[in-house]
Order: sequence, then C-alpha cells, then structure tokens
Amino acid sequence: MKVSVAIPIYNAARHLNVTLDSLQKQTMDASEFEVICVNDCSTDNSIEVIEKYQKNMDNLILINRTENSGGPMIPRNNAIQAARGEYIMFLDNDDFLGEEALERLYDAARENRSDVIFGKYVGVNGRHVPESMFKKGNRLNSDILEDNLVYSLAPHKMFNLSFIRENGFEFHPQAVVGEDQLFVMQCYINAKVITVLADYEYYFVVARGNENLSLKYFPAEQFFYSFNRILEFLEESELNELYKRKLKVAFINRFLHASRLRGHLLSNLLTKEQKMDWLNETKCFFDKYVDEPIINSLASRFQYFVRVVKENNINKLLSIHKKIGKVTANDVTRVENGFIYAKLKEYNKECSFDEEHVVNQLNTSEVFVSDMLLGENSITIKGDFTQSLLINFEINYELIFVHRTSGLEKVHRSKEAASTGRFDFTIEYGEILFNPDLTGPWDLFVEASVGGYVKRRRIGSARSSKLTKPITVTDISSFGRNYSIKAYYTKPFNNISLDVKINK
Repeated sequence: MKVSVAIPIYNAARHLNVTLDSLQKQTMDASEFEVICVNDCSTDNSIEVIEKYQKNMDNLILINRTENSGGPMIPRNNAIQAARGEYIMFLDNDDFLGEEALERLYDAARENRSDVIFGKYVGVNGRHVPESMFKKGNRLNSDILEDNLVYSLAPHKMFNLSFIRENGFEFHPQAVVGEDQLFVMQCYINAKVITVLADYEYYFVVARGNENLSLKYFPAEQFFYSFNRILEFLEESELNELYKRKLKVAFINRFLHASRLRGHLLSNLLTKEQKMDWLNETKCFFDKYVDEPIINSLASRFQYFVRVVKENNINKLLSIHKKIGKVTANDVTRVENGFIYAKLKEYNKECSFDEEHVVNQLNTSEVFVSDMLLGENSITIKGDFTQSLLINFEINYELIFVHRTSGLEKVHRSKEAASTGRFDFTIEYGEILFNPDLTGPWDLFVEASVGGYVKRRRIGSARSSKLTKPITVTDISSFGRNYSIKAYYTKPFNNISLDVKINK
C-alpha cells in the first residue's frame, strides 16, 4: 500500500461528495491507496454518504467513533493507527485533491526519500492559502527558514508513516488551538528531507463557515498549550543553536502575525477581565521564550507589543497601541542600529508613561524620477525619495545597479547626505561596463540609509511626464570594448532598466 488518505469526518454530508469524488478520480490506481474516513459521531447523514461511496470504492474504509472527540485531533490519530500505507496524507472533509496529486506526491517522496512532502495549494471560494514557499519552484530538499515553511503549518501534507510512528508524533488531544501547527512543526524539525512541489495544483482548500475555531472563545491557557509545546520541542531539538534561534524568531513572527492573540488583547472581543487573563498568560509565554535579543530580531511592528506585554499592564498596552498608530515625523527622536524610535507619552490616573518605541513599520516612502540623461560618457538620474517619518534627518543615498541574470550589484554612492529627500547621481559608464559577461538588463534601485536603517526602492514607475520613450546611446568605449546602452521601461511594472550590449 503506497498511501493512506486520512479524513476526519464530522457533519460533513454536504461536502463529502466533492472530497470523495476527487479521490475516485486519482490517477494512482485504487489498489495502491486507501481512504480512511474517521466519523466523529456525526449527527447528519455523513455515514450514509460514505457507505454509498463504499459500493464503488473498495479502498474506502469507515471507522465510527463511539464518542465525539471535539475536534480533528483524535480522528487523525485513529487514522495514523489504522493506516497501512508507506505515506499518510491528511485531507479535510470539505477540501479536495487534484487528480494527479497522490501519484505525483508519492513518486517525488520515494525519489527524494522525503519525510514530509506537500504541493501547491489553491484557495476556493476566496480562501487564502500560503504562497511564498512555492515561488522558487520545486524544492526537493527544502529548508524551514530559506523556504518560509513556518507559514505552511496546516496538516494538509503527505508524511512518511514510519517517520511519524518512530518519532511518536500525534495530534495532541489537549491542543484545541494550533494542534496542526504543533504536529507539523515537530515533523519539520525532525525531518531529514522536506519536499515542496510547485509544478501542479495539488490541494484545494475550501473556505469554511462558522464552524471555524477562530470564532470561538478559549481560555488563554488552552490557547497557549500548542505554542508552548512547539517552543519546548524546538529548544530540546538537536538543531544547532544559531539555527534554533533563527527558527524561533521566524515562528514567533508567524505566531504574532497569524494567531488571534493580538486581536484578543487589542480589540473589543474580550472583557477587560478576560484580557487581563490573556495578558498574564502571554507575559508568561514571552518571559519564558522571548529575551531581548529575540525581541530585537522580530519584525519591527511586533516589538512594542512584546515589550509592553512583559510589563503585564493592560491599560498601558491599550494606550500605547492606540498612540503608536498616530505617530508622525514630529515624534521621531532617533534612528539607531536600524531602528526608528518615536517618543510616546501619556499622563493620567490609570496609566502614565514617557518612553521610546520602535516604529519602523509606520515609515512609508515615495520615489519619483524627475530627470534621466544619457550623455557621451555618463548617465545622470535625478529625483526625490521621501520617507514619512524621516523628513528631519540627513539621509545618505545610493544608486544600485542589479544585473538581472547574475544578481551582481554595483553601488554608486552620493557624495553627501541630504535632508531634502532629493538625489542626483552622475555615473560614468565604466562603472557598469567593466565585464563582457555582464551584458543584458540591469535593474535600477535607489537606497536611502540613516543610522543603520535602510530603505531600498525600485525606481521609474513614478517619473516625469517627459520620460516616456527609451533612450539609446551607442559607441561607448570601456576597457577596450565597444558597448551600447538602452534605458527602457519594463513591463508590466513600468520601471527603469538598462539593456547593455557589446557592439559587433
């Protein structure tokens, strides 16, 4: 048996036809895979639907639980125990697979000896699905950090069954929130090979209704159960310490971005008493796993939140959250080590503070090219680079040429800093025409920096109305060769690039 497909079932009668139809249509021979439906005491006619399909699907197995488990965790564990395949694929009862999904995934898993393998997701009915891990194409031996896998922690993947059993991995029944993240992160951390396929539409994720757990309230202690276990498992793992640290940062960024935590603490979803309970549990979590170096490595938009949570003051947290959204350039006090700091103040009987917080996330920028000239010996580019929070700072500007094929960067620095936001570069052609292998397109960026804070922007899409046509200069002599350069506007983003050619 090649593959076991595990489907937890609860009141899924109206969805099951699409799910089971997709399994009937698989290009993998039906004798090579089994479908294990674990009915979690459904009160609709889910059993009747499955039994109807069993008449035409010899590989369809129905397991009827005698007690409702309250979630998909235990039914998935029942399927792991019953599975006979080399690999097990977890499928939700309202999702479906592409016709070649099982065959493609299994063949790639065997070829690469994958412990975990999954393919491109497709959202249905407006469902958002992770995409970043598929942008590099097929990754036969992917990396959790390099391929952004912490943003794909749903269990809709194929796992080597022996790998799961040997490690004793299961969906923890106490993990009513994030149980899939706990299982998948444990598998990621211990897996020798994780394979990601982007060459086919493998798994179709259907938008769900009000049964989604995100609409239900859970005590904070239950909420944090999975996330405590994840970081405990990471810290106890055999990964090297530097990788552990970077993975911890990546996971906490993901946790703060995607979980309901900030929504519960910062919105009106909870009473003040409930918020205080959640805040206390959150402080315990951060105190245990998030030290100051970790905070400094987090995305800037989360740093104030973590620091204030550690003070365990709900009034201060709500007040700073409100004020930080109204920060202007007048509030910025310094830029240091890559961080923009703003002074936040409040004085009242309930809560008073006078302190700085990182506000990088609030800084917006605009780039405008006012002029571009290609002369006999040099190219001149002028324009404006404005940043909403840094109008009172002296900014250093660099024009950066990026060779599209090799990725090589050639940096041209401005001679002096400017507080006006204006840049004016004149670059001799010899700065980029120094190697015959570096012909073809060069893309142009302007980079602004101050106090270690760097903002890079592609230039050209916003430009003077006089810059409408390509500009070509021929007969350029550099290092004994003759070149031509054409400045043109890319499609579809309409930015400026240079096309370099050697004249014959």
